[in-house]
Amino acid sequence: MKTPESIKDRESDYKDHAWEQYSPQELGNWVHLFLKRSGHRTDKVKALKDIADAQNYLNMLQEHVNYSKGKL
Repeated sequence: MKTPESIKDRESDYKDHAWEQYSPQELGNWVHLFLKRSGHRTDKVKALKDIADAQNYLNMLQEHVNYSKGKL
């Protein structure tokens, strides 16, 4: 799988390709929970960070989809 561009600047914080170990369901859960938490925030900066994090997890999920399509 290709590492999404949106998380490449954080790669050094994790083991190589660690994000690939999340299942599509787990990634979807992260997206859901970050979006939900963003709606609970009173601090707009923190809410925007939650939304950015949700987008990153969505990008990882999309790469799982792209990889599955490429295997066909």
